[in-house]
Amino acid sequence: MSRPVTTYRGGGNVRRTFQELKRRGAQVLVIGDVPEAVSRRATRRLLGHPDEERHRVLALTDSGVDDAAWFPGAHGPDDDGITLVGERELRGAAAADPATEPSRPETTVLRRINAEISEWEPAETPPPAVLRVGVYSLETLLEARGIDAVRTLTARLTSAVRRVRGIGHYHLPRAPDTDAVADLEPVFDARLELRHAGTGPEQRWHLPDRGTTSWVALGEP
Repeated sequence: MSRPVTTYRGGGNVRRTFQELKRRGAQVLVIGDVPEAVSRRATRRLLGHPDEERHRVLALTDSGVDDAAWFPGAHGPDDDGITLVGERELRGAAAADPATEPSRPETTVLRRINAEISEWEPAETPPPAVLRVGVYSLETLLEARGIDAVRTLTARLTSAVRRVRGIGHYHLPRAPDTDAVADLEPVFDARLELRHAGTGPEQRWHLPDRGTTSWVALGEP
């Protein structure tokens, strides 16, 4: 997860809350109507510090994204411990699999990530937060399939990532007061809100029963 920020508007111990989420495997809905570059920066942080040993899985559902800029440090999609599920692969897998209609990209995302988790999952329960999963973006799937399909997808994906105490983050680049955010919020443990202020990208966390953090700069990992 991103480095914890230091203050709550609602009070409480921020560091302890983040440690609890990390131990059990936090699932984060990333919101905010921001440029793709801001989402990339948030993803690099949520995929873990480049010097830490992590197993990273990233699904990019938008054909317009640049897959080389989403990973922390010097990591790239061809490195060991990294799996990139690109839009072309998703589209090709859906067309090649007779059990999956090409018009159902959310099914292919789920199957591909589930398969990667199953292949990686060690015999013993892994340490928390080793697995990092990201999806950019739910917007593409929402436009193609609607809120019910996306809610089902995220519920099943978050369950799979939680099973191995991983950290999952799922981008929905919409304002926090939109219906889609409200509809999907119950699936997740927390929301990370992004914005692009005059001084650069910023973030704040919304944590159930704990309140909202202050806005702070969204730095690189």
